[in-house]
Amino acid sequence: MAASSASIPPVPFRFTTKVGLGTWHYGERGSERRAEIAALLGALEAGYKLIDTAEMYAAGRAESLLGEALRAFGAGKRAQLQIVSKVLPSNGSADGTVRACEQSLKRLGCDYLDLYLLHWEGGHAFEVTLEGMLRLHQQGKIRAWGVSNFDQRALTRWALAEKRAGVPGRCATNQIYYSLLARGAEFDLLAAMQEQKMPLMAYTPLGSGSLASEPRLRALAAARGLSAAQLALSWCLRQPDCVVIPKSSNLVRIRENLKAAGISLDQDCLKAIDAIYPPPRSRQALAML
Repeated sequence: MAASSASIPPVPFRFTTKVGLGTWHYGERGSERRAEIAALLGALEAGYKLIDTAEMYAAGRAESLLGEALRAFGAGKRAQLQIVSKVLPSNGSADGTVRACEQSLKRLGCDYLDLYLLHWEGGHAFEVTLEGMLRLHQQGKIRAWGVSNFDQRALTRWALAEKRAGVPGRCATNQIYYSLLARGAEFDLLAAMQEQKMPLMAYTPLGSGSLASEPRLRALAAARGLSAAQLALSWCLRQPDCVVIPKSSNLVRIRENLKAAGISLDQDCLKAIDAIYPPPRSRQALAML
């Protein structure tokens, strides 16, 4: 492998917050551009420290919108934030990973990403993609790397690639679809991640928004002075080392979601939720959206 691991810091990446903002579907409609920039800026001003995006989202336009919001927020505040983006598997060659990241940085108007993820497993060998990640890290363009949509087998193979590269245990997260509607990862994947001390990054934790209005969840939540969305998010956050990145462009909901970081659910509530959305009893294919 061409890149050296000498510059990898001794302390692994850690998330500094439990609730972030997802930007999937941002930038898809030009008519919503101003409203979406306002929502992103409003989220930053409300205290969001973690923002997730990807080159795939609206063909880079989500990154561009976030870039405008970051400029309005103030360049001097960038160090307070953790910005995450993702490389498409088709761009996952060593050179392609570097080029894709540089284009993401250009759209974002940032000098570096806090975390850069392989969006899902593709045709490039993990060692090749990892070489690109290492180059970017050496150049100061990313602080850490990780993966997304990896099941247990893929995660094991990625770990082996890191070991061969001399950077074992540096995968900072596995970002997966995890919600009450997608609990399959609980059967074996989450335990494997916890054994590796790898944080869980849960995307679409509100099930594309449907859980925010589910009548049974609303009833459980109302009895505890919560919204259904806060209940669903705090349920995800019961997992060790978990962060959630619900997408919203509604500032009221954005502020409401952020409060889920401080909510703990009692055992009676968790049992009631299990009765509605049972945990998996067998291995399942990893859910993806």
